[in-house]
Amino acid sequence: MMKKLVVAIALLVGSVTFAQDRVITFSELPKAGQQFITKYFGAKQVSLVTLDDDYLSKDYELVLTNGTKIEFAGNGEWKEVDGKRNAIPTGFIPKNILSYVKKSFPNTEIVKIERERLGYSVELTNGLDLDFNSKGDFLRVDD
Repeated sequence: MMKKLVVAIALLVGSVTFAQDRVITFSELPKAGQQFITKYFGAKQVSLVTLDDDYLSKDYELVLTNGTKIEFAGNGEWKEVDGKRNAIPTGFIPKNILSYVKKSFPNTEIVKIERERLGYSVELTNGLDLDFNSKGDFLRVDD
């Protein structure tokens, strides 16, 4: 019994270890992800789409022709948009966050946003990282 359990665990760990990113087409991205890209970036800007399927969850990563990287959860909801120090579109960013940034840092733009379990992390062109709660209310400047 113990040997079977050890073998089963070894097989599970081995199969997860060998899970790799796989290049896929834009049309294989979940519909929510496709709609997000088309609405805010334009599907013609997509350079590469990869699927990370580790058997427990699926994540998608998209790279645009300008270098912007976008990560999606398995259901197609965006998790992170990283403009690689270039401003990103803001139409999908919660209004509270946009208002706070515009009021408090009027000469900056958002270059990265990450949706986290308890809120959002935002990076500005001036290098500051800001944390917001799940409602988009400002919490703190992150070091």
